[in-house]
Amino acid sequence: MIHQHEQELLLSVAKGDERSFQALVKQYWPQIYGTALRLTRSPEQAKDLSQDIFVKLWNSREKLPEVDNPGAFIYVCARNLIMEHLRKKVLHTDNLDMLTDHLAEAPFSDAQSGMEYKELEKILLLAIEHLPEKVKEVFVLHRFNGLSHVQISQQLNISVVSSQTYIVRALRSIREYISRHSESIFILLLFLSNYFSN
Repeated sequence: MIHQHEQELLLSVAKGDERSFQALVKQYWPQIYGTALRLTRSPEQAKDLSQDIFVKLWNSREKLPEVDNPGAFIYVCARNLIMEHLRKKVLHTDNLDMLTDHLAEAPFSDAQSGMEYKELEKILLLAIEHLPEKVKEVFVLHRFNGLSHVQISQQLNISVVSSQTYIVRALRSIREYISRHSESIFILLLFLSNYFSN
């Protein structure tokens, strides 16, 4: 349960009290803005997204009396809006590093997220099975066994550049497979969060 003063704050916002809403924004702005900034790497775009999130929160303030965890509720609102923003963007490989730490650092978890992780695991295994044999071998060695590109090049007698290229091909292929076989953009973001790291 949330603290009594937080409950009173939410109830005041639900009744349309703008001062209470400003206090709510002040409390949660750093978290929301930080998440948006990590995704966009643009302070201006992050600010716009954060403002949009709180506008939507204000417009749905009638739901606040039912909220048990304001932080989680605000995070879910933010997540939904940010995912909608991402859905409108083309997820080129050059843009993927923006998403590396998103959601993995999310401060809240819920049953839905757990189900989505399980769905990701299932789809990911199928996507890996559809990779060309050499690409799959390099991907498994690098992402699951933790081998460096130098180690892979020595073990498979290929160049370091070839190993790196295979990983890029694998990630692109898996991303496209997940995009085709999952209706949830969140599943795609989970994949990007977990597998597109240096």
